[in-house]
Amino acid sequence: MLYTVKEGLLLYRDKLVVPNSPDIKKQILTEFHTSHMGGHAGILRTIARIQAQFYWKNMRQDIKEYVQQCLICQQAKTSNSVPAGLLQPLPIPDQVWEDVAMDFITGLPNSFGFSVIMVVIDRLTKYSHFVAQKTEYTSRTVAEAFMSHIVKLHGIPKSIVSDRDKVFTSSFWQHLFKLQGTSLAMSTAYHPQTDGQSEALNKCLEMYLRCFTFQNPKAWYKLLPMAEYWYNTAHHTSAGMTPFKALYGREAPTLIRYGANAADTPTIRDYLLQRDAILDQLKSNLRRAQQIMKSNADKKRKEAEFKEGDMVLVRLQPYRQHSAALRKNKKLSMRYFGPFKVLAKVGTVAYKLELPISAKIHPVFHISQLKEFKGGADEPYIPL
Repeated sequence: MLYTVKEGLLLYRDKLVVPNSPDIKKQILTEFHTSHMGGHAGILRTIARIQAQFYWKNMRQDIKEYVQQCLICQQAKTSNSVPAGLLQPLPIPDQVWEDVAMDFITGLPNSFGFSVIMVVIDRLTKYSHFVAQKTEYTSRTVAEAFMSHIVKLHGIPKSIVSDRDKVFTSSFWQHLFKLQGTSLAMSTAYHPQTDGQSEALNKCLEMYLRCFTFQNPKAWYKLLPMAEYWYNTAHHTSAGMTPFKALYGREAPTLIRYGANAADTPTIRDYLLQRDAILDQLKSNLRRAQQIMKSNADKKRKEAEFKEGDMVLVRLQPYRQHSAALRKNKKLSMRYFGPFKVLAKVGTVAYKLELPISAKIHPVFHISQLKEFKGGADEPYIPL
């Protein structure tokens, strides 16, 4: 039976059926997308998180429209573009936490004495840890943090993928991990994309913090634990599952549960077999994702065309926002501003916009700095 009733609640395949009420749906969408737990995730991750507990007709389309029209997402997230050159994916590890990637997010505003985030990611499961560091971090403090937060939970990795940061090239760091039988896989000179996993994670983490702290950037430290939980329980398209499930063989306990059944406790053997099957599926999904990325890496994308009267968002990063209103913390500033109306097309690749009188920048922008604004969001407008 697809529909069942348990404890007075209507379930569809053990998912709570949501009444056809716009207010109730809006409340669920807000909780699972714009809250700290939702993390302003993308369409697929938001769908996966909501579908795990709820059901209503056409819910995927409703979620897609809500995420696309979220003004905070449109302004805070950077646009993904295909880089030049062929991709060179690293080999997929055989075991969890035997190959890790590490990087640092620097330039953050001081928050409770910290201004740097050390990011460590398991290259197989994508499970990650975020560790705050002080501005003047050293090879010794980083090594101590790695032992305290990573080694105590997962052991010593066989290899670490990193870029050419001064911390990783220091003699102390090299000596410490040489004693543990660990080698540093340095990225090729002028090709930091070798460490693509941590760079992609950094973008997600910065987006999360930007969405929730752009009005109070110095509060980012308090959000790190929730950011780590959000990332590790969010669905990853390339893996086909959440990092939590990839590592532990099950999903993380949810805050809301409906229709829980008192099933028999699985045997240890069944659990291990299930765990191996999950890892095999994970590796298969990652290989397929790598093949797709490699085949699409050199494909060109058609540039967008805007018409007079269209509403667009403007990316000010090339100007470093010096000519606009002064931003105290550039790292957590919004990436896009607006929306603004297109007044006219200038030449073949530029557009003149209707900017506010207070704006101190030229109103003509290259098309690469613009993106379509999707209306319907009720979040507050972020001015220049």
